[in-house]
Amino acid sequence: MADIPENKISQKKVMFVSFALLLFLLGYFIAPPTMSDGVYQVNVTYQRDNTRVQINFSFKLNSSINEPETPLSISNTTNNYQITVNWFESYSGEIGNKIIFRISLMNTLNDTEDFKINDFFASISKANFREKFSAKEIINHELLFEFQIIKYSDIALGLLLAVSFLWMTEVVPLSTSALLVPVVIVIFNIDTATGSLSLFFSPIIVLFFAGFLMAEAMKRVKLDTLLSVTILSFVPANTKLIVFSMMVLSAIFSMFMSNTAAVAIFIPLSLSLLEYLDEEYLNFRKMMILGIAYAATIGGIGSLIGTPPNYIAVDLLQKSNGITISFLEWFIFGLPVLALLLPITFFYLWFRLKPSISDEAMKIAKLKSINRKREFHDLSKDQIIVLLVFILVFCLWLMEQFHGIHAGIIAVIGVILLYSFGYLLQEDLTRINWNALLTFGGGLTLGAIILKTGLADWVALQLGFLKGIHPFLILVFLGFLSLFLTGIASNTASASILVPIVIPLGVTLGIDPVLTALVVAIVASVDFAIIVGTPPTMVAYSTGYFQVKEIFKLGIILDFIGLVVVTLLGWFFYQNVLTFVK
Repeated sequence: MADIPENKISQKKVMFVSFALLLFLLGYFIAPPTMSDGVYQVNVTYQRDNTRVQINFSFKLNSSINEPETPLSISNTTNNYQITVNWFESYSGEIGNKIIFRISLMNTLNDTEDFKINDFFASISKANFREKFSAKEIINHELLFEFQIIKYSDIALGLLLAVSFLWMTEVVPLSTSALLVPVVIVIFNIDTATGSLSLFFSPIIVLFFAGFLMAEAMKRVKLDTLLSVTILSFVPANTKLIVFSMMVLSAIFSMFMSNTAAVAIFIPLSLSLLEYLDEEYLNFRKMMILGIAYAATIGGIGSLIGTPPNYIAVDLLQKSNGITISFLEWFIFGLPVLALLLPITFFYLWFRLKPSISDEAMKIAKLKSINRKREFHDLSKDQIIVLLVFILVFCLWLMEQFHGIHAGIIAVIGVILLYSFGYLLQEDLTRINWNALLTFGGGLTLGAIILKTGLADWVALQLGFLKGIHPFLILVFLGFLSLFLTGIASNTASASILVPIVIPLGVTLGIDPVLTALVVAIVASVDFAIIVGTPPTMVAYSTGYFQVKEIFKLGIILDFIGLVVVTLLGWFFYQNVLTFVK
Protein backbone atom coordinates (compact mmCIF):
# COMPACT_ATOMS: atom_id res chain seq x y z
CA MET A 1 0.00 0.00 0.00
CA ALA A 2 1.30 3.42 -0.87
CA ASP A 3 2.26 5.70 1.96
CA ILE A 4 -0.45 8.15 3.00
CA PRO A 5 0.87 11.68 2.57
CA GLU A 6 1.48 13.74 5.65
CA ASN A 7 -1.46 15.86 6.80
CA LYS A 8 -0.85 19.26 5.26
CA ILE A 9 -3.76 21.09 6.94
CA SER A 10 -2.27 23.92 8.97
CA GLN A 11 -3.64 26.87 10.90
CA LYS A 12 -2.30 29.22 8.23
CA LYS A 13 -4.02 27.29 5.45
CA VAL A 14 -7.35 27.27 7.31
CA MET A 15 -7.05 31.01 7.94
CA PHE A 16 -6.28 31.80 4.29
CA VAL A 17 -9.06 29.59 2.94
CA SER A 18 -11.49 31.19 5.39
CA PHE A 19 -10.42 34.63 4.19
CA ALA A 20 -10.99 33.51 0.58
CA LEU A 21 -14.54 32.52 1.60
CA LEU A 22 -15.05 35.98 3.13
CA LEU A 23 -13.86 37.55 -0.12
CA PHE A 24 -16.41 35.44 -1.99
CA LEU A 25 -19.16 36.77 0.28
CA LEU A 26 -17.86 40.32 -0.13
CA GLY A 27 -17.97 40.03 -3.91
CA TYR A 28 -21.44 38.51 -3.73
CA PHE A 29 -22.85 41.49 -1.83
CA ILE A 30 -21.09 44.36 -3.65
CA ALA A 31 -21.75 43.08 -7.17
CA PRO A 32 -24.34 44.82 -9.36
CA PRO A 33 -27.90 43.46 -9.09
CA THR A 34 -29.12 40.84 -11.51
CA MET A 35 -31.28 42.20 -14.32
CA SER A 36 -34.73 40.67 -13.89
CA ASP A 37 -37.40 40.39 -16.54
CA GLY A 38 -39.49 43.52 -17.14
CA VAL A 39 -39.51 46.87 -18.90
CA TYR A 40 -36.31 48.96 -19.04
CA GLN A 41 -35.90 52.60 -20.06
CA VAL A 42 -33.03 53.72 -22.28
CA ASN A 43 -31.79 57.27 -22.71
CA VAL A 44 -29.28 58.14 -25.46
CA THR A 45 -27.60 61.56 -25.52
CA TYR A 46 -25.49 63.21 -28.20
CA GLN A 47 -23.36 66.00 -26.74
CA ARG A 48 -20.85 68.03 -28.72
CA ASP A 49 -19.86 71.62 -28.03
CA ASN A 50 -23.16 73.43 -27.43
CA THR A 51 -25.26 70.82 -29.23
CA ARG A 52 -27.26 68.32 -27.16
CA VAL A 53 -29.77 65.87 -28.61
CA GLN A 54 -31.58 63.14 -26.68
CA ILE A 55 -33.87 60.23 -27.45
CA ASN A 56 -35.69 57.85 -25.11
CA PHE A 57 -37.17 54.42 -25.69
CA SER A 58 -37.98 51.24 -23.78
CA PHE A 59 -37.66 47.48 -24.23
CA LYS A 60 -38.70 44.31 -22.45
CA LEU A 61 -36.37 41.68 -21.01
CA ASN A 62 -37.94 38.23 -21.30
CA SER A 63 -36.13 35.02 -20.25
CA SER A 64 -38.69 32.85 -22.04
CA ILE A 65 -37.47 33.86 -25.51
CA ASN A 66 -34.20 32.99 -27.22
CA GLU A 67 -33.95 35.73 -29.86
CA PRO A 68 -34.90 39.44 -29.97
CA GLU A 69 -38.48 40.00 -31.14
CA THR A 70 -40.33 42.79 -32.99
CA PRO A 71 -37.98 45.39 -34.52
CA LEU A 72 -38.85 49.02 -33.78
CA SER A 73 -37.60 52.44 -34.89
CA ILE A 74 -38.05 55.98 -33.56
CA SER A 75 -36.64 59.41 -34.44
CA ASN A 76 -36.32 62.72 -32.67
CA THR A 77 -35.40 66.09 -34.21
CA THR A 78 -33.89 68.86 -32.06
CA ASN A 79 -32.00 71.99 -33.19
CA ASN A 80 -31.64 70.76 -36.78
CA TYR A 81 -30.36 67.35 -35.65
CA GLN A 82 -32.31 64.16 -36.27
CA ILE A 83 -31.38 61.18 -34.12
CA THR A 84 -32.84 57.77 -34.98
CA VAL A 85 -32.71 54.53 -33.00
CA ASN A 86 -33.43 51.00 -34.25
CA TRP A 87 -33.99 48.33 -31.60
CA PHE A 88 -36.19 45.37 -30.63
CA GLU A 89 -39.22 45.48 -28.41
CA SER A 90 -38.11 42.35 -26.50
CA TYR A 91 -34.71 40.80 -25.77
CA SER A 92 -33.85 37.43 -24.26
CA GLY A 93 -33.07 37.70 -20.55
CA GLU A 94 -30.95 34.55 -20.48
CA ILE A 95 -27.35 34.77 -19.24
CA GLY A 96 -24.83 35.67 -21.94
CA ASN A 97 -27.21 37.68 -24.11
CA LYS A 98 -26.88 41.35 -25.02
CA ILE A 99 -29.09 44.38 -25.55
CA ILE A 100 -28.19 45.66 -29.02
CA PHE A 101 -29.45 48.74 -30.83
CA ARG A 102 -28.23 51.15 -33.51
CA ILE A 103 -28.20 54.95 -33.56
CA SER A 104 -27.90 57.24 -36.58
CA LEU A 105 -27.50 61.04 -36.51
CA MET A 106 -28.23 63.48 -39.31
CA ASN A 107 -27.81 67.23 -39.53
CA THR A 108 -30.94 68.37 -41.37
CA LEU A 109 -29.06 71.38 -42.78
CA ASN A 110 -25.89 69.64 -43.97
CA ASP A 111 -27.44 66.20 -44.46
CA THR A 112 -24.34 64.64 -42.84
CA GLU A 113 -22.65 64.90 -39.46
CA ASP A 114 -19.10 64.05 -38.50
CA PHE A 115 -19.54 62.44 -35.10
CA LYS A 116 -17.37 60.28 -32.86
CA ILE A 117 -18.15 57.44 -30.47
CA ASN A 118 -17.25 59.56 -27.46
CA ASP A 119 -19.90 62.12 -28.44
CA PHE A 120 -22.60 59.64 -27.38
CA PHE A 121 -23.47 57.96 -24.11
CA ALA A 122 -26.46 55.90 -23.04
CA SER A 123 -28.07 54.84 -19.80
CA ILE A 124 -30.34 51.91 -19.01
CA SER A 125 -32.62 51.89 -15.96
CA LYS A 126 -35.40 50.01 -14.16
CA ALA A 127 -36.47 50.62 -10.57
CA ASN A 128 -33.20 50.59 -8.55
CA PHE A 129 -31.08 49.50 -11.52
CA ARG A 130 -29.20 52.15 -13.55
CA GLU A 131 -26.03 51.90 -15.60
CA LYS A 132 -24.31 54.05 -18.23
CA PHE A 133 -22.52 52.65 -21.26
CA SER A 134 -20.92 53.77 -24.52
CA ALA A 135 -21.18 52.77 -28.16
CA LYS A 136 -19.04 49.86 -29.30
CA GLU A 137 -18.20 50.99 -32.84
CA ILE A 138 -19.36 52.96 -35.89
CA ILE A 139 -20.63 50.89 -38.84
CA ASN A 140 -21.82 52.60 -42.04
CA HIS A 141 -22.38 55.90 -40.21
CA GLU A 142 -24.40 54.14 -37.50
CA LEU A 143 -23.33 53.66 -33.89
CA LEU A 144 -23.64 50.14 -32.54
CA PHE A 145 -24.55 49.98 -28.85
CA GLU A 146 -24.18 46.73 -26.91
CA PHE A 147 -25.00 46.16 -23.27
CA GLN A 148 -24.24 42.77 -21.74
CA ILE A 149 -27.12 41.52 -19.59
CA ILE A 150 -26.00 41.38 -15.95
CA LYS A 151 -26.94 38.01 -14.49
CA TYR A 152 -25.17 35.96 -11.78
CA SER A 153 -22.54 38.70 -11.58
CA ASP A 154 -22.65 38.34 -7.77
CA ILE A 155 -21.39 34.76 -8.04
CA ALA A 156 -18.85 35.75 -10.70
CA LEU A 157 -17.41 38.62 -8.62
CA GLY A 158 -17.27 36.50 -5.47
CA LEU A 159 -15.51 33.76 -7.41
CA LEU A 160 -13.11 36.26 -8.99
CA LEU A 161 -12.06 37.70 -5.62
CA ALA A 162 -11.74 34.32 -3.89
CA VAL A 163 -9.81 32.56 -6.67
CA SER A 164 -7.58 35.60 -7.23
CA PHE A 165 -6.63 35.55 -3.54
CA LEU A 166 -5.92 31.81 -3.63
CA TRP A 167 -3.80 32.24 -6.77
CA MET A 168 -1.84 35.11 -5.21
CA THR A 169 -1.13 33.35 -1.92
CA GLU A 170 -0.74 29.83 -3.39
CA VAL A 171 -2.02 28.49 -0.07
CA VAL A 172 -3.38 25.60 -2.13
CA PRO A 173 -1.97 24.47 -5.50
CA LEU A 174 -2.88 26.72 -8.42
CA SER A 175 -4.62 23.84 -10.17
CA THR A 176 -6.82 23.20 -7.12
CA SER A 177 -7.98 26.82 -7.12
CA ALA A 178 -8.58 26.56 -10.87
CA LEU A 179 -10.79 23.47 -10.43
CA LEU A 180 -12.88 25.42 -7.92
CA VAL A 181 -14.16 27.58 -10.80
CA PRO A 182 -16.30 24.94 -12.61
CA VAL A 183 -17.47 23.53 -9.27
CA VAL A 184 -18.96 26.88 -8.20
CA ILE A 185 -20.41 27.50 -11.67
CA VAL A 186 -22.32 24.21 -11.59
CA ILE A 187 -23.42 24.45 -7.93
CA PHE A 188 -25.05 27.84 -8.56
CA ASN A 189 -26.62 26.67 -11.85
CA ILE A 190 -24.77 29.25 -13.95
CA ASP A 191 -23.85 26.56 -16.47
CA THR A 192 -23.94 22.80 -16.93
CA ALA A 193 -21.10 20.46 -16.03
CA THR A 194 -20.35 20.01 -19.73
CA GLY A 195 -20.27 23.74 -20.37
CA SER A 196 -18.21 24.63 -17.28
CA LEU A 197 -15.59 21.95 -17.99
CA SER A 198 -15.40 22.36 -21.76
CA LEU A 199 -12.60 24.96 -21.68
CA PHE A 200 -10.35 22.62 -19.67
CA PHE A 201 -9.77 20.75 -22.92
CA SER A 202 -10.46 23.55 -25.33
CA PRO A 203 -8.41 23.84 -28.55
CA ILE A 204 -6.08 26.20 -26.68
CA ILE A 205 -5.37 23.67 -23.94
CA VAL A 206 -4.91 20.98 -26.58
CA LEU A 207 -2.32 23.19 -28.28
CA PHE A 208 -0.21 23.46 -25.12
CA PHE A 209 -0.79 19.79 -24.26
CA ALA A 210 0.52 18.72 -27.66
CA GLY A 211 3.36 21.23 -27.45
CA PHE A 212 4.55 19.71 -24.17
CA LEU A 213 4.52 16.25 -25.77
CA MET A 214 6.49 17.38 -28.83
CA ALA A 215 9.10 18.86 -26.49
CA GLU A 216 9.39 15.46 -24.79
CA ALA A 217 10.07 13.82 -28.17
CA MET A 218 12.86 16.32 -28.87
CA LYS A 219 14.41 15.51 -25.49
CA ARG A 220 14.15 11.76 -26.06
CA VAL A 221 16.32 11.87 -29.19
CA LYS A 222 18.50 14.68 -27.71
CA LEU A 223 17.62 16.91 -30.63
CA ASP A 224 17.33 19.92 -28.33
CA THR A 225 20.87 19.48 -26.99
CA LEU A 226 22.30 18.81 -30.44
CA LEU A 227 20.77 21.94 -31.91
CA SER A 228 21.96 24.15 -29.06
CA VAL A 229 25.57 22.92 -28.92
CA THR A 230 25.80 22.93 -32.72
CA ILE A 231 24.82 26.58 -32.90
CA LEU A 232 26.99 27.43 -29.92
CA SER A 233 30.03 25.76 -31.48
CA PHE A 234 29.90 28.28 -34.34
CA VAL A 235 29.94 31.30 -32.01
CA PRO A 236 33.39 32.91 -31.58
CA ALA A 237 35.00 32.62 -28.13
CA ASN A 238 33.83 36.08 -27.15
CA THR A 239 32.19 36.55 -23.75
CA LYS A 240 29.41 38.85 -24.93
CA LEU A 241 28.66 36.77 -28.03
CA ILE A 242 28.54 33.55 -26.01
CA VAL A 243 26.07 34.95 -23.47
CA PHE A 244 23.91 36.71 -26.04
CA SER A 245 23.83 33.60 -28.25
CA MET A 246 22.63 31.51 -25.31
CA MET A 247 19.95 34.10 -24.58
CA VAL A 248 18.80 34.15 -28.22
CA LEU A 249 18.62 30.34 -28.29
CA SER A 250 16.66 30.29 -25.04
CA ALA A 251 14.22 32.88 -26.40
CA ILE A 252 13.72 31.04 -29.70
CA PHE A 253 13.13 27.67 -28.01
CA SER A 254 10.65 29.21 -25.54
CA MET A 255 8.60 30.56 -28.45
CA PHE A 256 7.62 27.01 -29.41
CA MET A 257 7.78 25.14 -26.10
CA SER A 258 7.11 26.14 -22.51
CA ASN A 259 9.62 28.60 -21.05
CA THR A 260 10.19 26.04 -18.29
CA ALA A 261 11.29 23.49 -20.88
CA ALA A 262 13.55 26.06 -22.53
CA VAL A 263 15.46 26.85 -19.32
CA ALA A 264 15.54 23.14 -18.51
CA ILE A 265 17.59 22.76 -21.67
CA PHE A 266 19.85 25.79 -21.58
CA ILE A 267 20.63 26.35 -17.91
CA PRO A 268 22.10 22.83 -17.51
CA LEU A 269 23.96 23.39 -20.78
CA SER A 270 25.33 26.69 -19.49
CA LEU A 271 26.34 25.06 -16.21
CA SER A 272 28.34 22.49 -18.13
CA LEU A 273 30.08 25.30 -19.99
CA LEU A 274 30.76 27.17 -16.77
CA GLU A 275 31.98 24.28 -14.63
CA TYR A 276 35.63 24.87 -15.62
CA LEU A 277 35.57 28.52 -14.64
CA ASP A 278 37.21 29.69 -11.41
CA GLU A 279 35.20 31.21 -8.57
CA GLU A 280 36.47 34.66 -9.53
CA TYR A 281 34.13 34.53 -12.50
CA LEU A 282 30.99 34.36 -10.33
CA ASN A 283 29.37 37.39 -11.96
CA PHE A 284 29.83 35.85 -15.38
CA ARG A 285 28.03 32.73 -14.12
CA LYS A 286 25.21 34.91 -12.83
CA MET A 287 25.05 36.81 -16.11
CA MET A 288 24.79 33.60 -18.12
CA ILE A 289 22.18 31.89 -15.93
CA LEU A 290 19.94 34.88 -15.28
CA GLY A 291 20.25 35.99 -18.91
CA ILE A 292 19.02 32.59 -20.11
CA ALA A 293 16.11 32.63 -17.64
CA TYR A 294 15.01 36.14 -18.56
CA ALA A 295 15.39 35.38 -22.27
CA ALA A 296 13.05 32.37 -21.90
CA THR A 297 10.45 34.63 -20.29
CA ILE A 298 10.81 37.19 -23.10
CA GLY A 299 10.74 34.48 -25.79
CA GLY A 300 7.34 33.32 -24.57
CA ILE A 301 5.92 36.69 -25.66
CA GLY A 302 7.07 36.22 -29.25
CA SER A 303 4.83 33.32 -30.22
CA LEU A 304 1.13 32.68 -29.73
CA ILE A 305 1.91 29.39 -27.97
CA GLY A 306 4.87 30.76 -26.03
CA THR A 307 2.97 31.53 -22.82
CA PRO A 308 -0.70 31.19 -21.73
CA PRO A 309 -1.54 34.96 -21.44
CA ASN A 310 -1.06 35.29 -25.20
CA TYR A 311 -3.78 32.83 -25.99
CA ILE A 312 -6.02 34.04 -23.18
CA ALA A 313 -6.10 37.45 -24.87
CA VAL A 314 -6.73 35.94 -28.30
CA ASP A 315 -9.46 33.62 -27.01
CA LEU A 316 -11.35 36.34 -25.12
CA LEU A 317 -11.08 38.82 -28.02
CA GLN A 318 -12.70 36.24 -30.26
CA LYS A 319 -15.43 35.41 -27.72
CA SER A 320 -16.30 38.99 -26.81
CA ASN A 321 -15.72 40.96 -30.02
CA GLY A 322 -15.41 38.33 -32.75
CA ILE A 323 -11.81 39.42 -33.47
CA THR A 324 -9.58 36.56 -34.59
CA ILE A 325 -5.78 36.65 -34.36
CA SER A 326 -4.02 33.73 -36.04
CA PHE A 327 -0.72 32.07 -35.13
CA LEU A 328 1.06 34.07 -37.85
CA GLU A 329 -0.63 37.37 -37.00
CA TRP A 330 0.51 37.17 -33.37
CA PHE A 331 4.09 37.68 -34.57
CA ILE A 332 3.10 41.26 -35.47
CA PHE A 333 2.62 41.92 -31.78
CA GLY A 334 5.04 39.54 -30.09
CA LEU A 335 8.19 39.72 -32.19
CA PRO A 336 8.76 43.50 -31.85
CA VAL A 337 8.65 43.14 -28.05
CA LEU A 338 11.09 40.24 -28.21
CA ALA A 339 13.39 42.05 -30.64
CA LEU A 340 13.62 45.13 -28.43
CA LEU A 341 13.47 43.66 -24.95
CA LEU A 342 16.02 40.88 -25.48
CA PRO A 343 19.04 43.11 -26.33
CA ILE A 344 17.91 45.66 -23.73
CA THR A 345 17.91 42.91 -21.10
CA PHE A 346 21.35 41.74 -22.19
CA PHE A 347 22.95 45.18 -21.95
CA TYR A 348 21.11 45.95 -18.71
CA LEU A 349 22.38 42.78 -17.01
CA TRP A 350 25.88 43.30 -18.38
CA PHE A 351 25.90 46.86 -17.03
CA ARG A 352 24.60 45.83 -13.61
CA LEU A 353 26.63 42.64 -13.09
CA LYS A 354 29.81 43.78 -14.90
CA PRO A 355 31.02 40.24 -15.64
CA SER A 356 34.61 39.65 -16.67
CA ILE A 357 36.42 36.53 -17.83
CA SER A 358 39.85 35.81 -19.30
CA ASP A 359 40.25 34.74 -22.92
CA GLU A 360 41.86 31.49 -21.78
CA ALA A 361 38.91 30.58 -19.55
CA MET A 362 36.49 31.28 -22.35
CA LYS A 363 38.48 29.11 -24.77
CA ILE A 364 38.17 26.20 -22.32
CA ALA A 365 34.40 26.65 -22.11
CA LYS A 366 34.22 26.89 -25.89
CA LEU A 367 36.28 23.72 -26.32
CA LYS A 368 33.90 21.83 -24.07
CA SER A 369 30.91 22.70 -26.26
CA ILE A 370 32.82 21.53 -29.35
CA ASN A 371 33.79 18.26 -27.66
CA ARG A 372 30.19 17.66 -26.64
CA LYS A 373 29.06 18.16 -30.22
CA ARG A 374 31.49 15.43 -31.29
CA GLU A 375 29.50 12.97 -29.17
CA PHE A 376 26.63 13.29 -31.65
CA HIS A 377 28.65 13.03 -34.86
CA ASP A 378 25.93 13.73 -37.45
CA LEU A 379 22.16 13.91 -37.20
CA SER A 380 20.80 10.45 -36.48
CA LYS A 381 17.83 8.96 -38.30
CA ASP A 382 15.66 9.47 -35.21
CA GLN A 383 16.66 13.11 -34.89
CA ILE A 384 15.95 13.74 -38.57
CA ILE A 385 12.44 12.28 -38.30
CA VAL A 386 11.57 14.30 -35.17
CA LEU A 387 12.99 17.45 -36.77
CA LEU A 388 10.95 16.90 -39.94
CA VAL A 389 7.75 16.44 -37.91
CA PHE A 390 8.45 19.66 -36.01
CA ILE A 391 9.17 21.53 -39.27
CA LEU A 392 5.89 20.21 -40.74
CA VAL A 393 3.91 21.37 -37.70
CA PHE A 394 5.64 24.76 -37.70
CA CYS A 395 4.93 25.32 -41.41
CA LEU A 396 1.26 24.39 -40.94
CA TRP A 397 1.07 26.83 -38.02
CA LEU A 398 2.37 29.61 -40.24
CA MET A 399 -0.18 28.78 -42.95
CA GLU A 400 -3.17 28.57 -40.60
CA GLN A 401 -4.96 31.49 -42.26
CA PHE A 402 -4.86 29.63 -45.60
CA HIS A 403 -5.98 26.11 -44.58
CA GLY A 404 -8.16 27.09 -41.58
CA ILE A 405 -7.08 24.20 -39.34
CA HIS A 406 -6.75 25.28 -35.71
CA ALA A 407 -3.19 25.39 -34.34
CA GLY A 408 -4.18 22.91 -31.61
CA ILE A 409 -5.30 20.30 -34.15
CA ILE A 410 -2.08 20.85 -36.13
CA ALA A 411 -0.07 20.17 -32.97
CA VAL A 412 -2.10 17.00 -32.36
CA ILE A 413 -1.21 15.84 -35.88
CA GLY A 414 2.45 16.20 -34.90
CA VAL A 415 1.88 14.24 -31.69
CA ILE A 416 0.09 11.43 -33.58
CA LEU A 417 3.00 11.15 -36.00
CA LEU A 418 5.54 11.07 -33.17
CA TYR A 419 3.56 8.38 -31.34
CA SER A 420 3.23 6.38 -34.56
CA PHE A 421 6.99 6.52 -35.18
CA GLY A 422 7.70 5.52 -31.57
CA TYR A 423 9.28 8.78 -30.41
CA LEU A 424 6.58 9.35 -27.80
CA LEU A 425 5.66 6.74 -25.21
CA GLN A 426 2.78 6.34 -22.79
CA GLU A 427 4.90 7.44 -19.82
CA ASP A 428 5.48 10.81 -21.52
CA LEU A 429 1.95 11.74 -20.46
CA THR A 430 3.14 11.69 -16.83
CA ARG A 431 5.88 14.22 -17.61
CA ILE A 432 3.46 16.89 -18.83
CA ASN A 433 2.97 19.91 -16.59
CA TRP A 434 -0.63 19.10 -15.73
CA ASN A 435 -0.65 21.74 -12.99
CA ALA A 436 -0.02 24.42 -15.63
CA LEU A 437 -2.70 23.01 -17.99
CA LEU A 438 -5.34 22.83 -15.25
CA THR A 439 -4.50 26.35 -14.07
CA PHE A 440 -4.74 27.55 -17.66
CA GLY A 441 -8.12 25.85 -18.05
CA GLY A 442 -9.41 27.43 -14.85
CA GLY A 443 -8.18 30.81 -16.03
CA LEU A 444 -10.01 30.48 -19.35
CA THR A 445 -13.19 29.37 -17.59
CA LEU A 446 -13.02 32.24 -15.08
CA GLY A 447 -12.44 34.75 -17.88
CA ALA A 448 -15.37 33.34 -19.86
CA ILE A 449 -17.78 33.54 -16.90
CA ILE A 450 -16.66 37.11 -16.12
CA LEU A 451 -17.64 38.03 -19.68
CA LYS A 452 -20.81 35.94 -19.81
CA THR A 453 -22.34 37.32 -16.59
CA GLY A 454 -21.79 40.94 -17.64
CA LEU A 455 -19.31 41.48 -14.79
CA ALA A 456 -16.53 42.54 -17.15
CA ASP A 457 -18.71 45.22 -18.72
CA TRP A 458 -19.83 46.42 -15.29
CA VAL A 459 -16.26 46.72 -13.94
CA ALA A 460 -15.25 48.52 -17.13
CA LEU A 461 -18.09 50.98 -16.56
CA GLN A 462 -16.86 51.65 -13.01
CA LEU A 463 -13.50 52.60 -14.51
CA GLY A 464 -15.22 55.18 -16.66
CA PHE A 465 -13.50 57.90 -14.61
CA LEU A 466 -10.51 57.28 -16.90
CA LYS A 467 -12.49 58.80 -19.76
CA GLY A 468 -10.92 62.04 -20.87
CA ILE A 469 -7.41 60.93 -19.89
CA HIS A 470 -5.01 60.57 -22.81
CA PRO A 471 -5.26 56.99 -24.21
CA PHE A 472 -1.50 56.46 -23.87
CA LEU A 473 -1.67 57.22 -20.14
CA ILE A 474 -4.57 54.78 -19.85
CA LEU A 475 -2.42 52.08 -21.50
CA VAL A 476 0.37 52.85 -19.02
CA PHE A 477 -2.11 52.55 -16.14
CA LEU A 478 -3.46 49.21 -17.41
CA GLY A 479 0.07 47.93 -18.02
CA PHE A 480 1.11 48.92 -14.49
CA LEU A 481 -1.98 47.19 -13.09
CA SER A 482 -1.04 44.02 -14.98
CA LEU A 483 2.59 44.29 -13.82
CA PHE A 484 1.52 44.72 -10.19
CA LEU A 485 -0.87 41.78 -10.30
CA THR A 486 1.73 39.55 -11.98
CA GLY A 487 4.08 40.35 -9.10
CA ILE A 488 1.73 38.64 -6.66
CA ALA A 489 0.13 36.03 -8.92
CA SER A 490 1.11 33.94 -11.93
CA ASN A 491 1.00 35.54 -15.37
CA THR A 492 -1.80 33.13 -16.33
CA ALA A 493 -3.88 34.19 -13.34
CA SER A 494 -3.20 37.88 -13.96
CA ALA A 495 -4.26 37.66 -17.60
CA SER A 496 -7.36 35.63 -16.67
CA ILE A 497 -8.43 38.35 -14.24
CA LEU A 498 -7.61 41.49 -16.22
CA VAL A 499 -8.07 40.68 -19.93
CA PRO A 500 -11.85 40.10 -19.74
CA ILE A 501 -12.16 43.47 -17.97
CA VAL A 502 -9.96 45.61 -20.23
CA ILE A 503 -11.66 44.45 -23.44
CA PRO A 504 -14.99 46.18 -22.66
CA LEU A 505 -13.07 48.96 -20.91
CA GLY A 506 -11.32 49.75 -24.19
CA VAL A 507 -14.70 50.02 -25.90
CA THR A 508 -16.01 52.29 -23.12
CA LEU A 509 -12.99 54.58 -23.32
CA GLY A 510 -12.80 54.65 -27.10
CA ILE A 511 -9.56 52.63 -27.28
CA ASP A 512 -9.32 49.62 -29.56
CA PRO A 513 -9.94 46.55 -27.32
CA VAL A 514 -7.26 44.62 -29.21
CA LEU A 515 -4.74 47.15 -27.98
CA THR A 516 -5.83 47.06 -24.33
CA ALA A 517 -6.00 43.25 -24.30
CA LEU A 518 -2.58 42.78 -25.87
CA VAL A 519 -0.82 45.32 -23.64
CA VAL A 520 -2.25 43.72 -20.49
CA ALA A 521 -1.50 40.15 -21.68
CA ILE A 522 2.06 40.89 -22.79
CA VAL A 523 2.93 42.92 -19.68
CA ALA A 524 1.62 40.01 -17.59
CA SER A 525 4.61 38.04 -18.88
CA VAL A 526 7.11 40.82 -18.14
CA ASP A 527 7.97 39.57 -14.67
CA PHE A 528 11.64 39.38 -13.69
CA ALA A 529 11.70 40.48 -10.02
CA ILE A 530 9.74 37.83 -8.11
CA ILE A 531 11.37 34.40 -8.08
CA VAL A 532 8.02 32.59 -8.02
CA GLY A 533 6.55 34.88 -10.67
CA THR A 534 7.70 32.77 -13.61
CA PRO A 535 9.27 29.28 -13.71
CA PRO A 536 12.48 30.43 -15.51
CA THR A 537 13.35 32.85 -12.70
CA MET A 538 12.69 30.10 -10.16
CA VAL A 539 14.99 27.71 -12.05
CA ALA A 540 17.73 30.38 -12.09
CA TYR A 541 17.32 30.91 -8.34
CA SER A 542 17.49 27.14 -7.70
CA THR A 543 21.08 27.06 -9.03
CA GLY A 544 22.21 28.59 -5.73
CA TYR A 545 24.04 31.54 -7.27
CA PHE A 546 21.48 34.15 -6.22
CA GLN A 547 19.70 35.53 -3.19
CA VAL A 548 16.03 36.48 -3.41
CA LYS A 549 16.75 40.16 -2.79
CA GLU A 550 19.49 40.15 -5.46
CA ILE A 551 17.10 38.93 -8.15
CA PHE A 552 14.47 41.40 -6.95
CA LYS A 553 16.87 44.36 -7.20
CA LEU A 554 17.94 43.33 -10.70
CA GLY A 555 14.48 42.39 -11.91
CA ILE A 556 12.33 45.25 -10.60
CA ILE A 557 14.01 47.81 -12.85
CA LEU A 558 13.74 45.41 -15.78
CA ASP A 559 10.03 45.00 -15.03
CA PHE A 560 9.48 48.71 -15.53
CA ILE A 561 11.69 48.73 -18.62
CA GLY A 562 9.46 46.00 -20.05
CA LEU A 563 6.35 47.99 -19.16
CA VAL A 564 7.72 51.02 -21.00
CA VAL A 565 8.70 48.94 -24.06
CA VAL A 566 5.29 47.27 -24.36
CA THR A 567 3.22 50.43 -23.86
CA LEU A 568 5.36 52.48 -26.25
CA LEU A 569 5.16 49.76 -28.90
CA GLY A 570 1.44 49.48 -28.27
CA TRP A 571 0.91 53.17 -28.79
CA PHE A 572 3.29 53.96 -31.63
CA PHE A 573 3.36 50.66 -33.50
CA TYR A 574 0.54 48.24 -32.69
CA GLN A 575 -2.30 50.69 -33.28
CA ASN A 576 -1.00 51.24 -36.83
CA VAL A 577 -1.29 47.54 -37.67
CA LEU A 578 -4.51 46.68 -35.86
CA THR A 579 -6.46 46.77 -39.13
CA PHE A 580 -4.42 43.75 -40.24
CA VAL A 581 -6.31 41.49 -37.81
CA LYS A 582 -9.81 42.81 -38.43
